[in-house]
Amino acid sequence: MKQNILLTGFMGAGKSSTARALADLTGLFAVDTDDLIESLLHCSIKTLFSNQGEVAFRAQEQRLANWIHSSLDHTIISTGGGFHQVSNLMDLGQVCFLDASFDVICRHLGVGSNSSQTATRPLFQNPESAKKRYEERLPLYRQKAHHLIPVPAEQNSRDTARYIRDLLLSRKLLPNP
Repeated sequence: MKQNILLTGFMGAGKSSTARALADLTGLFAVDTDDLIESLLHCSIKTLFSNQGEVAFRAQEQRLANWIHSSLDHTIISTGGGFHQVSNLMDLGQVCFLDASFDVICRHLGVGSNSSQTATRPLFQNPESAKKRYEERLPLYRQKAHHLIPVPAEQNSRDTARYIRDLLLSRKLLPNP
């Protein structure tokens, strides 16, 4: 298995900010799958969704997962909310599921406060649909993770990163930069 650390979870769980904090704590590089896809395709995820749909986006995620498998090691990888669906996820590294409740996610995204956060998330345009998707994905996230990482409301991304670092160190799973 690769020596990467993958952060999975629902949109707004704190994957990107936790990846940056974990990189700071460990000296490893951090990348974001959505950013990589946008760079590869020269368009935003929102544009890809509106022009080609979710199926095309998921195909790009699998393409990226294959590239990660062949090209990245000793890297922290923040994934998109649906990245858990790629076929080779568990082979890409230690998969850490950021287990945040739907209420915590809504707070992170500022749902109900006219936040610009939800405007850039195609699958969070309707909070009721997003909650249904969250409930459908929750068992899959847990099933496709090596480690379940609790994300309580009062915890910030640096605290979550420390928790992950300490957990992986205790199990001798933290790669050296």
